[in-house]
Amino acid sequence: MRIELRDSLENLIPDSVVAARPCQRLALDVARQGTAAVHILLNDVPMGVPIKVAVREKGQVVGEAQWFHLLDVPVEENTGLVGFTTGRKKLNVAPYEGVLNAPNPHVIREAPFRTFDILQPVKGSLRPEATTTALRLQLPIAANAHPGVREFKLEVSSGPVTKELSLQVRVHSPVIPSADQNTLAYTNWFGFTHIAKHHGLKLWSEPYWRMLRKYADLMKRGRQNCVLVYNTDLFRMTARGPVLDRQRLRRIVKIFTDAGIYYIEGSWVAGRKEWTAPTFEAALSKKPATTPEGYATIEAICRQLMEEIEINGWRDRWLQHVADEPLPSCAAEYRILCGIVRKLMPGIPIMDAIQDPTLVGSVDMWCPQVQEYERDRKEYETARTQGDQVWCYTCCFPGGPWLNRLLDQELLRPVLIGWGVALYKLDGYLHWGLNWWQDDFRNVTSPPRPKDKPDANLLPAGDTHVVYPGAEGPLSSLRFEAHREGFEDHELLRRLQKKNPHAAAAIIRKAIRGFSDYTKDIRKFRAARKALLEAL
Repeated sequence: MRIELRDSLENLIPDSVVAARPCQRLALDVARQGTAAVHILLNDVPMGVPIKVAVREKGQVVGEAQWFHLLDVPVEENTGLVGFTTGRKKLNVAPYEGVLNAPNPHVIREAPFRTFDILQPVKGSLRPEATTTALRLQLPIAANAHPGVREFKLEVSSGPVTKELSLQVRVHSPVIPSADQNTLAYTNWFGFTHIAKHHGLKLWSEPYWRMLRKYADLMKRGRQNCVLVYNTDLFRMTARGPVLDRQRLRRIVKIFTDAGIYYIEGSWVAGRKEWTAPTFEAALSKKPATTPEGYATIEAICRQLMEEIEINGWRDRWLQHVADEPLPSCAAEYRILCGIVRKLMPGIPIMDAIQDPTLVGSVDMWCPQVQEYERDRKEYETARTQGDQVWCYTCCFPGGPWLNRLLDQELLRPVLIGWGVALYKLDGYLHWGLNWWQDDFRNVTSPPRPKDKPDANLLPAGDTHVVYPGAEGPLSSLRFEAHREGFEDHELLRRLQKKNPHAAAAIIRKAIRGFSDYTKDIRKFRAARKALLEAL
């Protein structure tokens, strides 16, 4: 059995090879209330022989150590140069219709291939699935830990063979704040029904509510402080219109509140039947949104939500969506809908994923894709001077060199999203895909093309999800943990920007100059993070 340490931000794949001169010792710099993480790569693992793991400090077993077996998932097609995947040469979605989605040189490997992503907890020992195995060790650093250098000995045994590795952790004095209403706004949209389906639970049963709390806890660990609640999960349609299940809404909010998640996002009151349609349909009833019938539906939704907001004291916590990703083709009607929602939900801020910077006065919280923010930065920053917030988001776009958190990209990219948000001093980050898995999530990470649409664009591998369903609850991923690290860094960068803006700017430039201009050298990034910790 051959073994070595690997940086936790280095991508590992099932055919990764231990170096001729394997790394036996690694050093990390970590803030208090952060996590020291390292990977262990093993080759020539004897099949059928359990692997046992342990970590010691000063000869004593470290009880808080968290071990994980890394499980691999597929990348069926590479992310495209523009977005979606490269399987289709030209895009057919606004505003990129007809754009050549050329082969993408900015991926870690040409598809198809498999890559490690799932974190399967290990309790004492594990049974390897292949002769090449990857492990992850996480060491939580307490907020009251003493600054200084700590030495850890890692033991990995297979049968009579035991290998020992060394990890040095330099604990710095800054403390990462817990995610709350005062930290960077961050939301991952997720499917309530997907949790029930993939865990074999009856939706809204008591076992389901317990499982939902486990998801809320994992989201909080990832620094999520916003949760989207869907009208389709909250309302039932009757002959008299939508009726809100008030007890269900209250229980959902309580579960996420108890987990420490503050903001609540009300979902869209309208949507488009087709992507480029100039008009909207009211949610639930599907009536034309700006007709009396459509207005009646929207009024009933907003009125009942507003009653609950007032009864439960959620006014400072509620954010309201109107319609997702309005385009110039539907801008006129989108403005009307925003006016309707402002009338029905006075004082509640409106937020949406926005691709049209001319929609001034519509929303309070703009959320463009990262490449769109840079393209139209002047317009978005003008909106900020007028009192609006500007978030950013990624999804099946952008591809190419842009920061995203897809499976065929460097693990540095989700980390650097937090640094990019700090660079531009943005107010939040959004992603739609926490848990929209395919049925066979270990072997399918991109939705299949419909048989009647062989040219359909595919969502890139990993876009649909960043956590996984496990036997006892949700499992984290390498991308989810990397994203968390970046947002932890963001809080420290924001603190340094207030304390010493010139020093903060210089440190940020070491790692990133824009959402498509950043270092891919892990050592340079580690040096930038160390400089940040030392500057604080």
